[in-house]
Amino acid sequence: MKIDWEEIQLYYDNNHTWRQISKKFGISEGAISNAKKKGLFISRSISEASKLSNKLYPKKLSEETKNKISITRKKYLMENPDKVPYLLNHSSKGPSYPEKYFDEVFNCEFEYEKYLQVGIYHIDFAVIDKMIAIEVDGEQHYLDRKIVESDKRKNKYLIENGWDIIRIRWSDYQKMNRTEKEIYIIELIKYIRSLIEIKPKIKYKKNENFCACGKKIHKKSKMCVKCAPKKRKVKNRPDKDEILKMVNESSLEAVGRKYGVTGNAVKKWLK
Repeated sequence: MKIDWEEIQLYYDNNHTWRQISKKFGISEGAISNAKKKGLFISRSISEASKLSNKLYPKKLSEETKNKISITRKKYLMENPDKVPYLLNHSSKGPSYPEKYFDEVFNCEFEYEKYLQVGIYHIDFAVIDKMIAIEVDGEQHYLDRKIVESDKRKNKYLIENGWDIIRIRWSDYQKMNRTEKEIYIIELIKYIRSLIEIKPKIKYKKNENFCACGKKIHKKSKMCVKCAPKKRKVKNRPDKDEILKMVNESSLEAVGRKYGVTGNAVKKWLK
């Protein structure tokens, strides 16, 4: 049977895979490989093939896997605050025009700090001792689904930790005429000052320690009391006879290292 490799190449270049070629034209993947060696067929690079495969056959993660990835990512960002995506972008691009604009508006009106890091989140303008967060939002905060969901989590986290949140929608402000803008600024500053006067002074420490789940913990702790037992729990723990055999062949500490626990924990398993 004569194979038209030009037709196959055209079909392949139209975002199809070797598997699809094999099924459509009735040839084996071995024949495609031989044609590639002879120069009759040009294949994609491994990276290009991987991108197409992920697009055609996206991997569906279970909720458990998604939660594990989320917890791991939060923990990493808490331990490496300089790696938070927002801060990385701002370090290269600098503050946006709306942020510069309101920085000039707020200047000398009250004391605040820009881009304060709280857990894995940042605050555009933070009145630290009164725990007031002021956010200046572009339209992406209302149109981009991922950013909208991220803002919901951020709001929940800040509120649970005692912060008041004020959000300014830049597009709404731009639509105002000059008089409306002046009135808006006057009312905004008046409201912020009222919060500053009403709220009791709370000492906020910039270097507070947080668990991977987002809870505040002691500065020397690694996780909260709820997460610690989950971390210590060993899945698929061997039975007593197997543990005893491993201990006899090595030591309590060696077996403990294998399962991520202490030698004392292994000793308790044997009891």
